[in-house]
Amino acid sequence: MKINKTFSFKKLIKKFGQLSSTNYLPQLKLPKLKSVSFISQISKKERYKNILEKINQFKDLEISNKKGKSSKKRSNYITFEFSKTKIYKKIIEKINRFRNQKISTKKNKKTRNPQNIFQLETLRKDFFEVYDRLKNYKFLGRKLTIAENKNNQKYQQKIGVAFYGDHNLIIISALIDFNNNIKVTALNEIPIPGNVIGDSLVEDANELANILLDSLTLLELLNSPLLLVLSSSFFNIHTFNTSDLKQISQTDKKVESKSPYLPANTLVDFLRMTDVKISNGLVRTIYAKRDFIQSWTDTLEMVNLPIIGLVPASAHVFDSITSKITEEITVLLDIESSETTLLIGSNLAKLNSYKLPFGYSLYLTDDLIKSSKSYFERALNSVDLIMKDINLETPTNIFVMGNGLDKLLNSKIALPKGFQSIANLNLANYSYKPKTMQIHEIVSQSIEHSVCSLASILSSCV
Repeated sequence: MKINKTFSFKKLIKKFGQLSSTNYLPQLKLPKLKSVSFISQISKKERYKNILEKINQFKDLEISNKKGKSSKKRSNYITFEFSKTKIYKKIIEKINRFRNQKISTKKNKKTRNPQNIFQLETLRKDFFEVYDRLKNYKFLGRKLTIAENKNNQKYQQKIGVAFYGDHNLIIISALIDFNNNIKVTALNEIPIPGNVIGDSLVEDANELANILLDSLTLLELLNSPLLLVLSSSFFNIHTFNTSDLKQISQTDKKVESKSPYLPANTLVDFLRMTDVKISNGLVRTIYAKRDFIQSWTDTLEMVNLPIIGLVPASAHVFDSITSKITEEITVLLDIESSETTLLIGSNLAKLNSYKLPFGYSLYLTDDLIKSSKSYFERALNSVDLIMKDINLETPTNIFVMGNGLDKLLNSKIALPKGFQSIANLNLANYSYKPKTMQIHEIVSQSIEHSVCSLASILSSCV
């Protein structure tokens, strides 16, 4: 069938929208639908509904169709081959099943209504006519495109990210699109006093909720989902072989033995590493203090926003690194004020955390060059000792993240040899331009590395 080049795809979709509605049904005067069963049968079948639902999904898509060199420039597009998508194949398969179906009628001719049969046949004919146009339309031979206009909210979701660590609360307003491109649009950093959040517990949930609500209001995030990220120092990670556990439960003796907290005050989260490449089943176990997590969940209930999740900072970044970098052993340091978290493991395999009893604050002086050198020398020595103790060799590069990088480095001071910032790995496609933001309030001189870590975590969580 020839297709008119001026045929509007939007009109085609609109016509499908009319088909999926019940506009035809009120016009049909079928006495209990005895004589004609096409509508009564197909409209009740899930496969018919699925066809219409899937077709209607295309209503929101904008089709890029260049008409020659004289055509106006359109927005940049992210393309994919429409004819190869699963949704298109399912539509084709399901509609083809109906092509050979005929309107079934009962043998009792008295119940037939010629007008109704004609209307139903028209409905059927229109359905497949639009289907043929959709299948054969010119863009199917090319590429279907989804607009990537970063200013078009139709294709973006506003998300709030809250990070707490070292008595500082960072809240980010970010836009994220279908392809996980992240744009940080606003940000503020708030120092949290010790009487609101102590070293290991939210002391005043009401006050913390008020602080959060004030900040979320300022950043216009009261109607957006929120991801809460807590610093790595509040969590411990250990990986077990499933064969070593009697049961994957917090009450298992081996699971209890690895907790740094009292059994009654331990909260455990399990993650099965079920990839087929792993010969022996593994279970990643994340430990946290029960009352600490409970105090945060109580606060979030007061804030009353949809929550994406409550996650530790370093674990998601580690998984992003190992999915991108192929190494036998990967080492990651998360540098905080008074403590450094060390993660050692590999992709889809064992991951264990260790606590180094020092942070950047112990070495921070007016001589930043000396401070940075002293910290990373001790960090490297600590990593070497732990690696030797577990019979592993220290890899060529030790990856580094955390707000400690903002304290120990600047434009003139780089990481020493053997260390590499996660910012160099491009774990997330994100944009962070403080000078263009209307709201960018921070108490630190720089939080660029913290934003990089949060963007990587957000990208892996949504």
